Amino acid sequence: MAVVFVTGATGFIGKEVTKQLTRAGHTVLALVRSPEKWDELLMQMTPTERSNCNAVRGDLRKEGLGLSASDYEQVLRATIIIHAGVPMDISMDETVGRDVILQGASHLAAVANELHKQKRLQKLIHIVGYMSPFDDESGKLATDVFATNDFLREAGGYEKYKFLADLYLRQEAYQKGMPLVVVNPSTIIGPRSTGNTEQTDGLGLVISSMRRGKFPVLPGGKEWWLPLLAVDDLAEVIVGIVEANHIEHQTYYALNERSATPSFLELISLMAKELRMKSPAIPFPVSVLKKILHNGGSRLLGVPANSMDFIVKKDFPLAAFQQMKAKKGIDAYDVAAYLPSVIADLDYRLSVKDQKVPPYYHREQIAGMAAYKKEGLGTPWLLVHGLFSEMSDLLPLAEQLGEDAVWLLDLPGFGRSPYHHHENPIEGFIEALAEALRQLPSPVHLAGHSFGGFLAWEAAKRVPEKIEKLYLLQPPLHAPKYSLLLAGLGKSPALLQRFLQKQLTPAKLEKAMLEQGVFQSTEEMPKGYVEKAGKLLQSPRISKTHTDVLRYFMNELQQMAVTTQPFPFPAQIVWGTQDQTYQLTKGAEDAFMKANVEIERLSVAHHFPLSHPQLTANILLQMRHGKE
Repeated sequence: MAVVFVTGATGFIGKEVTKQLTRAGHTVLALVRSPEKWDELLMQMTPTERSNCNAVRGDLRKEGLGLSASDYEQVLRATIIIHAGVPMDISMDETVGRDVILQGASHLAAVANELHKQKRLQKLIHIVGYMSPFDDESGKLATDVFATNDFLREAGGYEKYKFLADLYLRQEAYQKGMPLVVVNPSTIIGPRSTGNTEQTDGLGLVISSMRRGKFPVLPGGKEWWLPLLAVDDLAEVIVGIVEANHIEHQTYYALNERSATPSFLELISLMAKELRMKSPAIPFPVSVLKKILHNGGSRLLGVPANSMDFIVKKDFPLAAFQQMKAKKGIDAYDVAAYLPSVIADLDYRLSVKDQKVPPYYHREQIAGMAAYKKEGLGTPWLLVHGLFSEMSDLLPLAEQLGEDAVWLLDLPGFGRSPYHHHENPIEGFIEALAEALRQLPSPVHLAGHSFGGFLAWEAAKRVPEKIEKLYLLQPPLHAPKYSLLLAGLGKSPALLQRFLQKQLTPAKLEKAMLEQGVFQSTEEMPKGYVEKAGKLLQSPRISKTHTDVLRYFMNELQQMAVTTQPFPFPAQIVWGTQDQTYQLTKGAEDAFMKANVEIERLSVAHHFPLSHPQLTANILLQMRHGKE
């Protein structure tokens, strides 16, 4: 097994590479600047994987990588170096690029050369990018990369110095006989399993522009494309390169085939669909679009001038990459099938700062919806959020459920989940939750809050075999009583969405929530909740989804349908009596009693699972264990 020295181990690509290397039994020695980020990464690993990891504190910008003498000795035990320590920042200043990227490459090369002199270095693997103009013959070039010149002057600081670092390491390897392998990945997206895309530059730049209505044209020509690759596929190929005894190819272009990737025109249409916006209709040549950006038009589209340089016409030599994929058993796939989850994840990240989640919660995907899973004891909980919310809002409640196993879901079109696109919006939500229940490996304790309670009520009827017990937390029992303004806006989808997306400030949202009994006081509101909800509503995807649901409750729902027959599973309602929008009437209570649905009353407001997570958890646990 190899001892692999990794730079950028806590970055988007580096994290996945580190995980897969340790999973394969290799020892990873990571250069880190932030011990906190390294600790977070370790918490995501199994004990065995963690035992294969060590970190040394240093800095690429410093001579000797800023390592202490003892740490430098540790690094000299490595047999392979993976250099992934360049932060992706398309708007990077040239001075920063020269310091961080090019000087960093020279400092790393000195360490690699020392290992090479000791005949320990089996491979130096440099992660660059598919737009690099250099190839396996470029090491023979006499260009002085440190001299002031107009070389690559069209590129920004990030691209220019990344490519110059590529050339520099090729020159060093050629002159000193070091075994260099260059991996040129395309734009990297999240893993196929979740779409979790931490790197918001790249594809996120186009999504950001479209979200803000600054992408009004439809780039013409199916010959243009944006090559894409899932980060786990890239990491697996890099592990394959580490493990290969003989490398026949020195440069690997790591991207999916053009035939498996949507054209840029198709990509823009898909983004518009997933963001729930109208697709741009005005055809416009990509070549002209690029010229406009490079001539001062970047403000017009709201993206850096060189962001469109990643869109290309040409094909790339993929034979080496495909051979390694085949060797690692990586199957081919249609990139478009995985993009909805990627787009939803990036849309969320562009709306709010990514929330830190306890390391024992793992990102999963169920029936196309984003989920958090916590391993634990007994029958799992499945917690479903309501309006103006997403799955991480229920983490404080989940944390109070002790050692029980827990699943948290983002409903379609909320949080990080792509919309369901069913012609009947409410049916789409119900069926999505029912399908999630079908896909879970065991029955669950299903608890839904507000709109999530309404969906849980309906979905449970379709898959009763998957319900151990049903808990409805403040379900919307009837049509809501809204203000005249909101009721008026509810008659027009366009006006209601515009109000939610553009005019509902955090102050207005807070005031409305207090008036409607969502919370009893500002002190009850979780820290940052209102601000986050307001920012999420600025997403066209999330505001349009809220519009659909609100209009259903305003204009179509009369009351929740209560069966006259007892359920084949126990069900209970937890009702907050301080809710000013919904009422539990005597008639509704009698109907639920006939269906053997028990009711527990609390002197709390509508959002009590968020404002009183400990109290809610205590009630749920009492209900759960009372008859077990």
